[in-house]
Amino acid sequence: MNDDDFFSQASNEAEAEDLRAIWNDLGLLPSAHPSAALRARFYQKLNALAKPHRSGLAPSWKRAFQIAAACALFLLGLAVGRFNPQKTAQPELAQLQTQVESLRQTVALSLMEKPSASSRLQGVEWSSQVDRPDQELLSALLTTLNHDPNINVRLASLDALEKLTSDANVRRALEQSIPTQQSPLLQIALIDALVHIRDNSAAGELKKLSGDIAINAVVRQRAQWAIEKLSSE
Repeated sequence: MNDDDFFSQASNEAEAEDLRAIWNDLGLLPSAHPSAALRARFYQKLNALAKPHRSGLAPSWKRAFQIAAACALFLLGLAVGRFNPQKTAQPELAQLQTQVESLRQTVALSLMEKPSASSRLQGVEWSSQVDRPDQELLSALLTTLNHDPNINVRLASLDALEKLTSDANVRRALEQSIPTQQSPLLQIALIDALVHIRDNSAAGELKKLSGDIAINAVVRQRAQWAIEKLSSE
């Protein structure tokens, strides 16, 4: 081993030791146990964004720092694992991942309840970052799809839900959503989504749609196309 390799190894070992020391210190911090009121408090802070603050950090900056801290902790865990994978505390990393996932979901739910369409759209985008959404988030996305007054937000929620159609309940909800929609654009988008995911169980709903003279003619034609497309696959 030459001198350069020796000093490089020594530097890496020192850096790894520093990271382990930081990780150990973080482990001494008390575990956070969010209460059932976490979402309500967070929503109140988001609402306070519109109010002036005379001192201290605005809630938006506090929340941004919390998000950054969660991400930093996660990256720190990855760094420790990179330098010493044999001794990485896997349960701690799993806990960090769970906390980040929970935070993303909380942000998504809170934004989706805002009066601003742009905020609700951001909320839907946040929901797409949640790997395993729980029933509350799924219900919020379906409610947005069926009842949001903004067509762009509804289309975005459809995109988010289409990624979750491995769940039979989500597929069934998309089928049932078609006749409730007033926008032909959204009805066609739903039909295309069902074809894209190859949902053969939607044939019955599509047949009713194609024969309903009260429905937009273009939508009826698209429904008939979808029936033929699904039956040929």
